[in-house]
Amino acid sequence: MRIFIQLDDVYVSNLSILEPLLLDLLGMSVAEHSIYLVSTLPKPTEIKGAEWVHPDATKQLIAASSSNALIHFSPVAIWAKQLPSYFIPLTLPHLTGHLSWLKLLREKQRFNKTIQGAKKVLALDEWHAQNRPGAERLYLEKAPLPSFEWSQLATVRSALTDGNQYLLAFVDTQDILPIVKAFSVFKKWQLSTMSLVFVLDTEAEKDKAANILLGYKYRDAVELVSVANFTLEWIAAAYLTIFSAMNSHRFQFLTYTMRYQIPFLMHQENPDHPFICSEMAKAGEYFDFKQPDVLANHFKLYYKDEMYRAAKGIEIQKAIQSEISQFQHKATIVWPRDLV
Repeated sequence: MRIFIQLDDVYVSNLSILEPLLLDLLGMSVAEHSIYLVSTLPKPTEIKGAEWVHPDATKQLIAASSSNALIHFSPVAIWAKQLPSYFIPLTLPHLTGHLSWLKLLREKQRFNKTIQGAKKVLALDEWHAQNRPGAERLYLEKAPLPSFEWSQLATVRSALTDGNQYLLAFVDTQDILPIVKAFSVFKKWQLSTMSLVFVLDTEAEKDKAANILLGYKYRDAVELVSVANFTLEWIAAAYLTIFSAMNSHRFQFLTYTMRYQIPFLMHQENPDHPFICSEMAKAGEYFDFKQPDVLANHFKLYYKDEMYRAAKGIEIQKAIQSEISQFQHKATIVWPRDLV
């Protein structure tokens, strides 16, 4: 079988978000299946387990095989219209709050059409399975995330925060003020160089955040970046991560955080309706960010007690491994065996 993985026009702003997922997919490739990553982007310098091809080169490859399948994270491209397709949603339009109502309507229509046209809709984790009705759970062994040398992470800190340790926050703009209030309390107590990096979903959200922070006392210690520039190194180099309301790519970032053993704090207004499963939530810290003193105390706790921080890291890694194991036990499709 030839399996084509479509990487163009994905429902994510940056292929770096896809990197761990592709590592998982390629890590389970077997000899009787050939995998092709299809994109108009230039071929990466190093790629294992698959061949990188341009869409124009797919016609001959498809014609030469009696068994083909498509994995896609977005609407099916013209070159792949004749292939049986397996759709893996990486975003959910109803959770995209920064679009206008008209754009949101169009995205929902486009998304639903993609769902309806797929042979199967697949979920790679329990969060997506529960938030995407009709999705089937796909067993996919997790490949090791890339490991980074100290010097590589130092370079990341240098680029983001002039070399300072930092708290990395994946948040909506409405949660910025409570977090910076807590950060102010922490900075007055800490009297050192810790920085705060906000990761916003769009450039428009980034501009909005900049306006919110005008005149903020510790503005020099706060950096604003967008998801479009995301790299895994941001998480691996973080001292602590912070999450507000969950969406698709934030859930992926949370799982990467846990696999890198980075402690996390999560916003939750209503304990009866958690964003994630209770086992994962308990491994981190889960509370209402509208209590900045409580949030500041957590910043202080992690900063002054490295033993606590290290213990949390181990607890977090165990929790994500348990979550992955439970999900795989429920899975009904094994990659790539069942794509026939």
